[in-house]
Amino acid sequence: MTDISSLDPQTMATQMATYDIMTTQSSLSRQSSTLSAQQSALTKLKSALTDFRTAITGLNKSNNGMLQTTATMNQEGIASITTNSAARKGNYNIDVKQLASAQQIGFNDLTDDMVKNATGEMTITLGDGEDATSFTVNMDEANTLGELTAQINGSDDNTGVTASLVRTDGNVMMMLSSDETGAKNTLSLSGAGADVLGTGTVISEAQDARIGMGDLEFTNSTNKLEGIVEGVTINLTGTTEVGKPLVINIGTDEEETKNQAQEFVDAYNTLQTTLDSLTTTGSDGSGRGALAGDASMTTLENTINSVMRQSYGDHQLNEFGITAARDGTLEIDNEKLEAQLNKDPESFTEFFNGNDGMLKAVDKSLDRYLNTTNGLLKGKQETLDRQQTDIDTKTEMMNTRYDNAYSRYLTQFTQLQSTMQQINNTMSMFGLA
Repeated sequence: MTDISSLDPQTMATQMATYDIMTTQSSLSRQSSTLSAQQSALTKLKSALTDFRTAITGLNKSNNGMLQTTATMNQEGIASITTNSAARKGNYNIDVKQLASAQQIGFNDLTDDMVKNATGEMTITLGDGEDATSFTVNMDEANTLGELTAQINGSDDNTGVTASLVRTDGNVMMMLSSDETGAKNTLSLSGAGADVLGTGTVISEAQDARIGMGDLEFTNSTNKLEGIVEGVTINLTGTTEVGKPLVINIGTDEEETKNQAQEFVDAYNTLQTTLDSLTTTGSDGSGRGALAGDASMTTLENTINSVMRQSYGDHQLNEFGITAARDGTLEIDNEKLEAQLNKDPESFTEFFNGNDGMLKAVDKSLDRYLNTTNGLLKGKQETLDRQQTDIDTKTEMMNTRYDNAYSRYLTQFTQLQSTMQQINNTMSMFGLA
């Protein structure tokens, strides 16, 4: 009798159907592997370019660029000072003759009953002349001093006045304060409802700060001076004595500026390292990069390098000791950088952070690749997505082909198994098995 126990229709059908799609399966597997590597590489590239762009954006802030400055003073207690990259090296003498202050008026010996018995409206006016603003409070709606202060502070029309209560030795004083300093922010009361408060006592006058620089004298409504010295913000806290001006020395913070330059170099080198890994040809025995031979990657590197080699503000990158090493990364000669900062610190700002500076030019060149509407990386991603869709379609067709082949082979081998079983049974009847 012929042994048919080794004949498994399902196993045979699987083997034959698999053989039918083997060539297509192998091809799709290679395509999928290549596409997956390209997808991963594109994600890494986009991340690297985005990180680089974020880094240079941080170094090109509108109010503070790569050049770091510092300020020192000859006196304490007169001012606190901050500087940005626009600050120019030099000494500045400032006479602080008067600080700006807000208007404060105190109304003494008030009681809740006085407020409860008051009637009519009280108008509170801030300022004088055409620029004056005012709002009204209905005294009939307030029964206590607390309710009156709440009504003043909570008024929707309040234009910048704060009411508060000061309690001392059993007496209560209501204090009205303008929220902002400056001579234009005077306070005045009018209307029948104001009679209960009386005339009040001026605790602090509304006045401007008065500052002198040599023969020049000017005023400022606040104690924060911006723009008097370019790139320098002065917050006044005290006045100077006659003949003893506040001397402010502005200089370059070389260490922090070098740190900023190093941040730029590190950001570029990180990007360059990523590009190298993605485009390597593998000629030194290492693996071939997923984007090796991609013309757009060569264009990207050439574009960035070309932008960085240009002149900005009549200066070039190597003037600041930043040059390219043999492997394409950047390195800094700190001595050369220090020498240029001592010689012409403004050139550093002009080159990197000027209106037509290098950082802005590099950022603009990156937009060609990172633009979310028509950037090259978006286009490349769409191409890879179409390739993935094509592979998915072919894979689905291959799976259908496999299923059909499997069903066909299963039917054939099942029929073969049944025929062989019948033959064996017949042979057994005649004693031939």
